Amino acid sequence: MEDAGALRTRVFELLEGWGGFTALKSEMQSSARTEVFLAGGVMRDLYSGMSRVPRDFDFFVDGPDAGEFIGRLGEHGTVTVGPFGSARWRPRVEEARYADVISIASFDNGLSKCRNMTDALNQFDFTANAIALDLRSLELYDPVGGTRDAREKVMRAVRFDYPDEPISEACPLSRQSVLWRRLVHFANVLGFALEPATRKWLEARSHFREDADLFARLFFPPVVDRIGNI
Repeated sequence: MEDAGALRTRVFELLEGWGGFTALKSEMQSSARTEVFLAGGVMRDLYSGMSRVPRDFDFFVDGPDAGEFIGRLGEHGTVTVGPFGSARWRPRVEEARYADVISIASFDNGLSKCRNMTDALNQFDFTANAIALDLRSLELYDPVGGTRDAREKVMRAVRFDYPDEPISEACPLSRQSVLWRRLVHFANVLGFALEPATRKWLEARSHFREDADLFARLFFPPVVDRIGNI
C-alpha cells in the first residue's frame, strides 16, 4: 500500500502536468481566504492504482471569496456552465482538459445545503469518488471510506435518498436516473464490483436503462455493458 505522502506527491505531479494549474495556483495566492480542494476522479484513480492521465479535474472551493475566485479563472480561459449547473473552466493554455469548479455553498444534489467539504462528500454518487485533498493544508477528507473502496475496487453508492426529480430545467433527467447510470457506467469502466445494497438498488430501478440516449447527449456516452442481471 502506498503511503499518504507518496500519494500527495503524485497528486501534485498530475496537477503540474496540466496547463491550467499555474493559473489556479496564482489565483490561490491572490485569494488566501478561499479553500480549494481536489476531489473525484483523480483521487479515486490514484487510490485504486490507476495510472492514466486525467482527462478533467474536479475542484471544490469554499470561503467568502469563492464566487470571485471562480470568476477570476475566466481571465485565464473560458468559464461555462456544466450539466450539473457548476462552473466548467477551460484554461486558455490547454482547452482540451477542463476543470469543474464547484462552490461548496451552492453544491446542490437536491438534499441539504453543504457547509463544508465533508458535507459535500456525503452527497457524492459513490464512495470511491468521495475523496478530497485540501490543496493548501494537504489534509485528506474521506468521510465515507472512499480510499478503502477505491483500493478494494468496490462500487458502493454513498446514499440512495436523492429526490427523483429533474436535475434542472436544462437537464430533465432525474437525479436518481443520473445516479443509476453513473454507478453502472463507472463500475464497468473501472472494473469495480458492486456491493450488495448498491446492486439491489440498481436492479430495482433497471428501467433507468431507457435514459441512455438522453444521458449521452447531456453528459457522456455511457458504457452499455450490463453487470450481472442489471
